[in-house]
Amino acid sequence: MKQKSVRVYAPASISNLGPGFDVLGLAIDRPGDYATARRTDEPGLHFSIRTEHDGIPSSAKENVAGHVASLMLEEFKPPFGVDLLLEKKMPLGSGLGSSGASSVAAAAALNVLLPKSLKKTDLLRFVVEGERKASGSPHADNVAPSLLGGACLIRSYDPLDVIQLPIRNTIVWIIVHPHVVVRTQEARDVLPTSIPLTAAIRQWGNVSGVTAGLLAGDIRLLGKCIEDVIVEPVRARFIPGFDEVKRAALDAGAYGCSISGSGPSMFAIAHTRIAGTMIGRAMVTAFRRHGNIHCDTYISHVNMHGAKIVWTKER
Repeated sequence: MKQKSVRVYAPASISNLGPGFDVLGLAIDRPGDYATARRTDEPGLHFSIRTEHDGIPSSAKENVAGHVASLMLEEFKPPFGVDLLLEKKMPLGSGLGSSGASSVAAAAALNVLLPKSLKKTDLLRFVVEGERKASGSPHADNVAPSLLGGACLIRSYDPLDVIQLPIRNTIVWIIVHPHVVVRTQEARDVLPTSIPLTAAIRQWGNVSGVTAGLLAGDIRLLGKCIEDVIVEPVRARFIPGFDEVKRAALDAGAYGCSISGSGPSMFAIAHTRIAGTMIGRAMVTAFRRHGNIHCDTYISHVNMHGAKIVWTKER
């Protein structure tokens, strides 16, 4: 029997991982967004939102979760309507895949209600449309790991080809989110339209090194290759105290440190949670000292599950 209501959790994600702009991302345990979907007799989509954050669109047309759900209903035309509640736990412009988590939560919840549910991978084409709605670019490096779990490599966008990397999940990821906002579109607008071949070669080598480091669980290789010579230099100015925070992380024992997504969140890597806690404290102190900014800190291994059903009900 198909379920009549469902609650789904979609986790945050770290994208780019240094040099892997738009092609590398991984899921973390928290934060994340929730979506609750319920079948209704009235056709169409009824959308609502519950959040403590400012600036979150409340209409189905403008919110990425409502947009993605509408696309799915238009295509599959189920013999019922859907009441969709987005519990928006993540602020916009965090650099942790906030719009991606909303899109994934909505798509995964609605999928459970469909007469014939799709595979998770078949939902990718819908959730990237949420990213197109949010930033003008259907990038998949946040939505793919949030949906599928683990670390993902986007081999191609035309056609979309996502590879789940068989990583050795031993590395601890420290994420510090300073309470400032960086709009994804603004962060994309500053990107260079052409780069020197020497920079491209260095970046390609680092992307390959990050991938190899993830596969082997080699934190030294990974740390050495979390070097972005193209995007980080132009986006760092959006993050108050960026240089000092990065230096504080490395001085505290991090093997590598860079910007998460389009920022302002920053991530670092460590061997253990104890080391990760010390690194996170050093980064928070640097943000406070050099930018007078309060922060949230998350410490996580890679979340290998991605979008997860919290509960289902038949009534």
